[in-house]
Formats: sequence, C-alpha cells, structure tokens
Amino acid sequence: MSALDSIPVVVEGDPGGDARTQNLEPLLLQVEQALSDLVERGQATLIDLTAMPFSDQDEHDLRERLGKGEVSATVEAFGPTMVVETGLSGVWLVEHKDAEGRRLTLHLEVCRVPAILVTPEEDVAEALAASRSANEAPADKGNH
Repeated sequence: MSALDSIPVVVEGDPGGDARTQNLEPLLLQVEQALSDLVERGQATLIDLTAMPFSDQDEHDLRERLGKGEVSATVEAFGPTMVVETGLSGVWLVEHKDAEGRRLTLHLEVCRVPAILVTPEEDVAEALAASRSANEAPADKGNH
C-alpha cells in the first residue's frame, strides 16, 4: 500500500447525470458563428460534443433549445449512425454508435448536408460500372 492510498478521494457530482457544465451558452454562440460561416463563405463546421465537458443534462438542454427539424436518417455501417436536423436549418446532430449500440461520438454539423449522407465519388463510379454491366448482360444473351 502506498501513501497515496491513504488519501481520501471524494467525487462530487455525476458528469453523466443531472449536472450542467455551463458549456451550453458558449456552444450556442459557436453554432451561431458556424451558421454565419456557412451563409457567408459556404464553410461547414463540425463540433465534437464528446471532446468537451458536456453532461447528459447539457445534451438534453441542447436538444430542447435547438428543437427538431423535418429531416432524419439512419445509416447502418459498423453500427448505427443517427442524423437529425435540428430546428435550425443546416444544424445537424450526428450520433455514431458501435455495433452494440454504445455511443462513440456525438457531433453538431453545421452544413447543408452532413458528410455521412454524401455519397463518395468512388461509390458513384462503382454504381455506374455495375449498372452498365447489368444492362449489357441481357443484350449479350439475346445476341447468341
């Protein structure tokens, strides 16, 4: 047993519980600036909520303040990703989970379309090749 083991440690509050971190108001100002950047320069912004002190209560307050928009999507890749437009057009909550349903990240994306919903150019090229291949196959069978 070391001398450190004899020092009592008391943990106050529960960062995952009802405590507030006082980060909501500065975050909302950051969202406002990100919207300004999007409107004025077309610049998208990603805010990683899991990289800052942000409690469950903060998240609840954020969702309440931003409201819910008209668009939502779920992407199934390596675990579910939920994309939800907030009541502010162009402000999206994006939550990534693992295959067991545990949250990996929670982001605010301020953009026209969240990156996860944009089809990669390579995938479109592969789809074109697959479509051409599928459309050529019946014609080849008819010529034989």
